[in-house]
Amino acid sequence: MKKFIMLLVLGSALVIGQSCTSKVEESTSDTTEEENEAAEGTEGEEAEAAVDVSKSDEIVAKREKIAKASVEKEAQRKLAMEEKAKSSPTYKDATGKTVYYKAEISPTYVGGMKELKKYLSKNLKYPEEARQNGVEGTVFVDFVIDEKGQVREIVASDVVGEVVDASFKEESVRVVAAMPAWEPGRQHGKAVDASYSIPITFEIGN
Repeated sequence: MKKFIMLLVLGSALVIGQSCTSKVEESTSDTTEEENEAAEGTEGEEAEAAVDVSKSDEIVAKREKIAKASVEKEAQRKLAMEEKAKSSPTYKDATGKTVYYKAEISPTYVGGMKELKKYLSKNLKYPEEARQNGVEGTVFVDFVIDEKGQVREIVASDVVGEVVDASFKEESVRVVAAMPAWEPGRQHGKAVDASYSIPITFEIGN
């Protein structure tokens, strides 16, 4: 009888021991799965972060390239204008009016360049298709400020960027055409028609 009881006790202990071992193994397995999932999640987040950083670096590099090219293009355009002015300070437009390449006193936007930048920032609309495609670039707009300060003869002449959307030119012309009157250029103290040019840069998020 005693041997039977001993065997029964030992058998019960063995079952309990096996049960506990099984629960520990299940708990360890659950913990391992959670750790693996957490590790995979962290790796995924790190990969996404790396992609975001790579895209950000790419955008910065592209903008720096556009900015550098814009400065170079502006310098070339200024030099070309000075050469034209040397041979003749004026030219006749399509209507026969005399326009100065560079008057003694250049036309100025009322309030100066600071106000001009405010106007462009407030009124320039980023073309939606170009935004969706991530297209950025700079458009140089040439125009004439007449003796009354009105903007006319607007032309989007040059562009800078790998792929500059045609809508950039259209929007640049539109926003320049809608400008309020400027202070006209002056030659020998008299208001005259004078040419002017500005670069308009399109950057997503600005």
